[in-house]
Amino acid sequence: MRTAFTGLKKGFIAAVALWGMATPLTAFSASVWEVSKNGNTVYLGGTLHILSPQDYPLPAEYDIAYKASCKVIFETDLDALDTPDFTRKTLQLMTYQDGRTIKDDLSEETFSMLSDWLSERGIPVAQVSKMKASFLGISLSMLEMQRAGLTSQGVDKYFFARATEDQKPVGWFETPEQQLMMLAGLSEGDEDAYIRYTLEELETMNDSLEPMKENWLTGDMQALYNDSMESFKTDYPEVYDEMLTNRNKAWLPHIEEYLTTPETEFVLVGTMHMAGAEGVIAMLESEGYSVIKVNK
Repeated sequence: MRTAFTGLKKGFIAAVALWGMATPLTAFSASVWEVSKNGNTVYLGGTLHILSPQDYPLPAEYDIAYKASCKVIFETDLDALDTPDFTRKTLQLMTYQDGRTIKDDLSEETFSMLSDWLSERGIPVAQVSKMKASFLGISLSMLEMQRAGLTSQGVDKYFFARATEDQKPVGWFETPEQQLMMLAGLSEGDEDAYIRYTLEELETMNDSLEPMKENWLTGDMQALYNDSMESFKTDYPEVYDEMLTNRNKAWLPHIEEYLTTPETEFVLVGTMHMAGAEGVIAMLESEGYSVIKVNK
């Protein structure tokens, strides 16, 4: 999939890893909604995939939804992500297997930028040279987050661990392999632009993502869309649809099926999937479901 990554900093990079400093609550409540129809209920919870230690405990609305639910649904099978088999598949798909390296897909200038960035952090280029651009970009972002002290599990892993401990059933919408294929294709054909703008975004990541963190914390989906998604959708509609719209559409029938039974499920997916006209909330409302914010 070929895409131009110029200006995509507030879209793709933010979607891969939302993070920031702790922010104060405003008049809004957290990113948790109660969806209901004909007496049946599903809770929706927006997640961030990595958090700082001070983000815990999570807003009380998450605990309310978890305790009221008999099953927790995630984007993917989180348990499978830690298996040797998935590691092997990741290496096969996300690293060069033909003797080439990332240098072969980058301009001389971009490779120099990458080398300088790694050198400043004491990382030999050889350590990452076999990574394809999409895998390398994610790895660089994770490294920078860890350097900034973001070392705690995200909302999804927190509740997966909690559900496992409580022996509460879990489910998921996508296989890890499906997510891996999506990520692998994001930089295909645009490796140079992808790495260049990843490096530039890392220089200002804290400033650009702090508002997104506050929007998650307060559940302000209109602000999230305005601040971080609108330009992404306008400038890069194909990437936007692949990452968000198409997946939301694929998940919707499953959520609607949950709403046909008396059991209550807690659906936890990335917060960006909640916002906008193509978001899960708008889709459910258009189908006649009641969607209201949960208040502690």
